[in-house]
Amino acid sequence: MFEFSEDYRVGIELIDKEHEGLFNLLNSAILSLEQRRAQPREIAADFLENLKIYAAEHFAHEEAYMKKINDVELPRQQEEHANFTGALEHFYADEHTKENDVRDLINYVVKWLFGHILTSDMMIGKIRRVRSKKDLAFTKEYMSYIDFMDEEHSVLFDIIREANDLIIHSTTSDKYDAIIEIMNKLKNYTEGHFQHEEEYMEKIGYPKLEVQKVAHSAFIEKLGHLDLAQMQEIDENPMQYLSNIIDYLLNWLTTHIQYMDLQIAEWEMRK
Repeated sequence: MFEFSEDYRVGIELIDKEHEGLFNLLNSAILSLEQRRAQPREIAADFLENLKIYAAEHFAHEEAYMKKINDVELPRQQEEHANFTGALEHFYADEHTKENDVRDLINYVVKWLFGHILTSDMMIGKIRRVRSKKDLAFTKEYMSYIDFMDEEHSVLFDIIREANDLIIHSTTSDKYDAIIEIMNKLKNYTEGHFQHEEEYMEKIGYPKLEVQKVAHSAFIEKLGHLDLAQMQEIDENPMQYLSNIIDYLLNWLTTHIQYMDLQIAEWEMRK
């Protein structure tokens, strides 16, 4: 069973209420499966039908809210919503549906929903355009005073600033290769950083380790998508593509540090 905890609240009443409803749908399907209230085919069919209806309504509400506030991440959200809706069409229920098939469906929804909330929905209303050096600086407001975390967060800011410099110095030859090189550098360093953080959290017995792991895993997956997808867009307008990526990455990083990573230090101080 999954608890809709504070870690999954984005601070927008309607969206949080509807996310809680999605958690309830998941838990209802899990309970039906565990208590064998019906045949796996019936459980899967009921879950899929309710999920498709509820998700469609929720996505419409979420996108309408983002449009209302002129959120620059709306196109990316619409794409993610469409991908999820399309993926659900690959699941079906018939006389051959087994318990493991239902669990596979539930596990897919859990992974997508939790990752989507922690890497995309948390950003609603928070994205700002990067334009000043101050926005790209690792300042005191991001410090946890856990030495290795602050050092590695500072390097992540440095890499993002390096990407921003590529935009400013637009005479750089072969921008496509430069973009890919920076994205690979960022992805590789981020993977190592997340591993270090998770090892540290496990060492100190941090109670929100699993939530952090979900956020980290989903962000790494998104980095891979940003790196490999939309190749034609990179070729046609590499600087705009990179600019959009920088805006997203910097805002995700600052939000993740302030809303999740700083809690590690606060929790350790209270022990």
